[in-house]
Amino acid sequence: MIGAGLAGSAVAWHALWRGMSVALIDRLDVQTSSRVAAGLVTPITGSRAAASWRWNEFYPAANLFYRRVEQTVGAALWHVEPALRVLHNQAERELIEGKWIGKSSDAEPVSIGAEWISGPNASGCKAPYGMCSMKPAARLNTLAYLTETQRYFEANGAFYRIDLQCDSDIVFEPLSAEYSVTIAALRLAGKRIVFCQGIAARENRFFADLPLHPARGDVLLVKSPGVDCDRVIHHDAWAVPMGEQRFLVGATYDRVSLQGPAERPAEPCDEKATQFRYELMQRWESLTEGTFQGGQHTVLEQRWAVRPASYDRHPLIGPHEVHANAFCLNGLGSKGTLMAPRLAEMALDAMEGAPIDPTLLWSRRK
Repeated sequence: MIGAGLAGSAVAWHALWRGMSVALIDRLDVQTSSRVAAGLVTPITGSRAAASWRWNEFYPAANLFYRRVEQTVGAALWHVEPALRVLHNQAERELIEGKWIGKSSDAEPVSIGAEWISGPNASGCKAPYGMCSMKPAARLNTLAYLTETQRYFEANGAFYRIDLQCDSDIVFEPLSAEYSVTIAALRLAGKRIVFCQGIAARENRFFADLPLHPARGDVLLVKSPGVDCDRVIHHDAWAVPMGEQRFLVGATYDRVSLQGPAERPAEPCDEKATQFRYELMQRWESLTEGTFQGGQHTVLEQRWAVRPASYDRHPLIGPHEVHANAFCLNGLGSKGTLMAPRLAEMALDAMEGAPIDPTLLWSRRK
């Protein structure tokens, strides 16, 4: 696997559990979309209050997958707890009422439910039109998950930290050869290779033409005295409680301020970072009783990365058009935590000859 983010790590785990020999390769950039991601899994999303795409396929797979990883590495990484949605207006309240309150069905594999919240369940938050609790919802501690994955595979001699030059370092032999893929720099040889590089896929010739429409996302770590909530909150921004009245607040979505081929971000001190910091704090202020300009909120940290979104926001899976033993898994966008475990299974199935869902085939746009 080339790339040890959410996609590559999921492929590595599933391959290992299937009894395959695995090599996980990554250059370990600090600010990648997987490492900056909040890891939120939310059943009801967007202004239309729609169920997350293919929820009843992706959520059960994610829940089982992250629980198994937790058991394997001996660390708590996956936290399942209802999330709060603070409503904007009466129309949204009526929409939620009609679509979700008391409407969940046990006939579905994972029944989505919502209920009205009353009382001080989100102390310090303004909710003139009310709020509801959405379940099941979850959060993955993405940084801890990726770190534990790296440690596990490293301890088993299967993790390689290197800035691999894919164009020159990867050599494809005839499929009839005992090992049809070799990486001389690492003295590795195998039958297949999977590229899970996110936006960095544009750096090599094998999957440089993936139909990616990348988008920058900024998040803030904020100190907010007076806001005392222990649930994930969704409004104009999402907010994740981090303890001691600190909240992770995000996220922006910008397709304009991208820098270069790999989008390896530097310190967020540019003009765009200032703009996005102000934008996020305005959103946070609209939800809380504190005021950013008045100094009651303090920005402790700002991070950003580039999401590998696809042109239609659906993932990208499939083999290379020439090298049939090279596959990609990419384009997970902002839903990587939810979708990566099931998509990894699909990618491995495809390597064994299973058909790929046409809505996921990376070449569908051609």
